[in-house]
Amino acid sequence: MTDRLVSGSAEFGEVRGWQLRFRLDRWWDERPRALVCMANPSHAGIERNDPTIWNLLRLSRPLPVGGFTVVNVEPFIASAPADLRKWRHQAIATRPRDYNAIQRHNLRLIRELSATAAIRIVAWGQLLPVLPHASRLLRALSLDFNEPLHAFALTRDGCPKHPLARGRHRIQDCRELVVWRAALP
Repeated sequence: MTDRLVSGSAEFGEVRGWQLRFRLDRWWDERPRALVCMANPSHAGIERNDPTIWNLLRLSRPLPVGGFTVVNVEPFIASAPADLRKWRHQAIATRPRDYNAIQRHNLRLIRELSATAAIRIVAWGQLLPVLPHASRLLRALSLDFNEPLHAFALTRDGCPKHPLARGRHRIQDCRELVVWRAALP
């Protein structure tokens, strides 16, 4: 495959010291983008890729899209899932108004981006906990279940694999996604 120039952008925020990333974009041409939802943002930025973003580039380029926009279940920047869980627990317990405001903004953005996405891909692995806003997240991603949610691959338990899955769980290069949740008829 010929290497194509990849452009990037990102939307960051801060709420009372919490470092947040609401979206990260990578694109290589003008075709519509995929919307990719994972669990939590890492430290990738406008020009900096991390291993997750490099793998997303590898997995996305064969697809009929011109790039992707990454959103997350939680916008709190934490490379380790344990740090995300700790933050969520503390935020809900000590600053529920701030947490709820962040979630409202995040879900509104996810819905807006989903409305213009060529395809919606979930890739949170087995890290997606039972969230108080899980049903609202799925509604926002699927536009009230009118659009299917895809994955690069599924685990044996039916969870959408994370791009950093390693070893025998590594996602092979593919040209077709799998349906994780179909749209309602």
